[in-house]
Amino acid sequence: MTNKIRFPDGREVDIQDVIAFLYGLSRSDVEVLHTLTCKGSKMSTEELAEALKVTKASISKSINNLLYKGLINREKVTEDEKRKGRPAYMYWVNRDDLYDRVIADMEKLAETMKNDFKNHVQLAVIPA
Repeated sequence: MTNKIRFPDGREVDIQDVIAFLYGLSRSDVEVLHTLTCKGSKMSTEELAEALKVTKASISKSINNLLYKGLINREKVTEDEKRKGRPAYMYWVNRDDLYDRVIADMEKLAETMKNDFKNHVQLAVIPA
């Protein structure tokens, strides 16, 4: 199911496009975020790659971006302490934290837009 946001003029935009714009996310990033949000439990890069039918490299790039932006959580898997190579991680989204973050950031954006538009209107020069 696709969730849309309706603008005052009747245009609609997908909520995932708004999230992508708000945080500068790629389509792949949004798909990973959406999958983790819908799953509601921890997932490995392998599970994400399988669910989205993409490579682990693609997942890793999106995971790193989402982690950097603070939109997802990561936990090191400790049961495989004796395994060699890179450590394994599980990723998840805390839905309440994500909701609070997006709402707060949208409110900040709206406030910035109001102030910037007010300044723009006050500085507008009327042609002679």
